[in-house]
Amino acid sequence: MDGTIINKSSLALIAVSITLAWAGAGCSQSGAAQPSSGCSLAPQSLPATGQTTSYAAGDDGDIKAGAPLSYQDNGDGTVTDRNTNLMWEKKDQASGGLHYWNNTYAWEGKCSNSSSTLCGTDVDCPSGGTCNAIGGGITIFQWVAQLNTPPCFAQHCDWRIPNVKELQTIVNYQTYLPPVSTAFNNNCTSACTVDGGHNTQACSCTQSAGPSKGYYWTNSTYAPSPLVQPPGSMLAWGVLFGDGDVLSAGKTDHDYIRAVRCGFVR
Repeated sequence: MDGTIINKSSLALIAVSITLAWAGAGCSQSGAAQPSSGCSLAPQSLPATGQTTSYAAGDDGDIKAGAPLSYQDNGDGTVTDRNTNLMWEKKDQASGGLHYWNNTYAWEGKCSNSSSTLCGTDVDCPSGGTCNAIGGGITIFQWVAQLNTPPCFAQHCDWRIPNVKELQTIVNYQTYLPPVSTAFNNNCTSACTVDGGHNTQACSCTQSAGPSKGYYWTNSTYAPSPLVQPPGSMLAWGVLFGDGDVLSAGKTDHDYIRAVRCGFVR
């Protein structure tokens, strides 16, 4: 990871299986989470960890709690998790492209017309200001906005940065370097591409090393961070796709990112 990780904490997957079902029209509340448009409304299941090897009676590999990991390659540069119904962006090795697995981004920037105002995109800045990523380049929020620029990646214009629990659901603890199922790490060869056009070489990559050591950002801010000034300016959560750890890192660090869509959102 680019920079020093200031704080570390492992998060366990939720201990009980939760199934969420959308009950249809007439059930929405103002401000409540709604199913994303055009996404599966099937019930969601808590994925298992992926661990199938048992080292002691009663351990995870013995009990195998949760729904077995299951993914669908959509043939357009995306992968759908059959348990969570989340659709994930594939990463590739097309150097310089939007989906390049070695691209790194800062979580936040500063406004051009207010050096004390932190931002994700220009909309966070006073009128007329632009958001400039700390350390150069663009922020993770400016990057995902490019995926949502028409005609949009894989013809979907509602891509977003995953939260910390969403990103951890694709970790497969049966393996490491990277700890993911093959749907997220196969046919990853030099110059393979992902463009959502149904016309590219099949390719799916997950970085487990590189300049950021396999650390992928989430949009979740580290809870104690609001205690600093300005609030929320210091740390955010991410997942280390070397061994599956969940860590917090400085928002000025430049790290990897993978987009997601679907699920229940405001």
